[in-house]
Amino acid sequence: LTSTKNNSLKYLPRWPAVDIEFQDLSYSVPDLSGNKNILRGISGNFKSSQLTAILGPSGAGKSTLLNVLAGFKTNEAYGNVLINGKPRNMKAFRKMSRYIMQVDLHQPHLTVHEAMMVSADLKLGNDLTESEKNEVIDEILDLLRLTKTSQTMCQRLSGGEMKRLSIALELVNNPPVIFLDEPTTGLDDLSSSQCISLLRRIALGGRTIICSIHTPSAKIFQMFDLVYAMAGGQCVYQGNGSDIVPYLQTVGLSCPVTHNPADFSEPRNSRQNDNFLIFHLVVEVSCGEYGMDYIDRMVNAVENGKCFWTPLLAIQSVLDKLEGKASEAIQKFEEEIDPKQLQCRSTSWGQFKVLFNRRWKQMWRDSCYMKLKIYLTLCMALLVGGLYQGCGNDATKALFNFGFCFTVIIAFMYNPLMPVLLQFPSEIDLLRREHFNRWFKLGPYYWALLLGRLPIQVGLCVMYLTITYPMSGQPLEWRRILMFYSIAIMIAMISESLGYLLASRLSLINGMFVGPVTTVPLMLLAVYGIGYKNDEIPAYVK
Repeated sequence: LTSTKNNSLKYLPRWPAVDIEFQDLSYSVPDLSGNKNILRGISGNFKSSQLTAILGPSGAGKSTLLNVLAGFKTNEAYGNVLINGKPRNMKAFRKMSRYIMQVDLHQPHLTVHEAMMVSADLKLGNDLTESEKNEVIDEILDLLRLTKTSQTMCQRLSGGEMKRLSIALELVNNPPVIFLDEPTTGLDDLSSSQCISLLRRIALGGRTIICSIHTPSAKIFQMFDLVYAMAGGQCVYQGNGSDIVPYLQTVGLSCPVTHNPADFSEPRNSRQNDNFLIFHLVVEVSCGEYGMDYIDRMVNAVENGKCFWTPLLAIQSVLDKLEGKASEAIQKFEEEIDPKQLQCRSTSWGQFKVLFNRRWKQMWRDSCYMKLKIYLTLCMALLVGGLYQGCGNDATKALFNFGFCFTVIIAFMYNPLMPVLLQFPSEIDLLRREHFNRWFKLGPYYWALLLGRLPIQVGLCVMYLTITYPMSGQPLEWRRILMFYSIAIMIAMISESLGYLLASRLSLINGMFVGPVTTVPLMLLAVYGIGYKNDEIPAYVK
């Protein structure tokens, strides 16, 4: 893996080449009729230093195959996955592989360089100095053509830049295996071509790059070293893209004359365009437009992925190449991965500091949200203080004073709860992705999440109570003031924690319904005793 300046990433860990082989892989999901088979006993072999494309129509099982190979979905998967000829150790494999999913998710209020530095601090720990990390970041940004956007906020990046940033963030520790789910989705032809070209350069550096793709252009199609075509959860072709034409001829298919080469950007007599037209024929056959008989023929021709298809005339040349590289292959397969490379390079305390700083920057740079919270808290405090003005010093207004206390409880129950229910579900996908790619442990993330918001939450509580407490005429005694403030702040923190619990388990709509409903019995129990006297509360309520 080298940058455009031909400077190798000398500070990053070196990994041995990784080949991935899977045998008789099956995956099913429950549905109304029982179980639906997504993958149906497929096999395959993906080599290092190759850019592999998993092709096929929608519903063919491309993303599911990536999820299973990456270890993102394992519960309903059956079959064997081998890493360099040995059974896969899932714990070790997850540490050496990275999965870049279809939707690009980034922290919107960080610059590209800051996002890269967060990734470097979490993945590289203290192995490198600050200057060495900056050198690594600069080389990766140069490799992916992001140098000019290094000081741009992530939320202002274009679609192609967002995709390249997703790749750059995972290249920080130089992983040997990278999975990508449809990396060209949502990109124009130029951005798609640049993205695949960069992936090919990365693969040539010794990485194993596997990506699913739906409908590549003629130019993109020629960049792939290996094509793995799927239909209905089965493999219908595995081999070089240039060999698709003779392969289809062996199963009784040829490029239909109805295809008009003028519809594509390449010349009519271009071999690249011919292969692209044949690829579209493969997609049409995979969709069943030519009947299931042709699909069965293609599945049998490659034994559902157990073998590569190679033209007869090319077999001898392939054997000669393999014979010359036999000793090299044996050496590669016998090369062991150093266990030290699989160890987490950052401590829990180091992860907490990085995540806390990231959370702090995110909050304060979201100026619109912060101003809105401060203004609303100020307005609500003045409103409540005005409504209950002086009721604390008037014994005839004891009921109104009780209403003031109840209003404070409601305010500190709902104000911290509702924003969390609205915001946190959108962060869950990013959290799952970063944790799956072994950026950090959940413990440091949770504490950084809570403590990062603690100063803001306490500050808003103090501002609210400092206005409402004297305006309502409450006793100005230190013991009473501290007790009142402490109870209010604890209610706010409990409410926020409840919001994180619900938002992490429920969708946005369900969380917005369950959250307020959950607080009602708690308030009734705390304030009214749910209609019971203290000595009459049933045991199950207690």
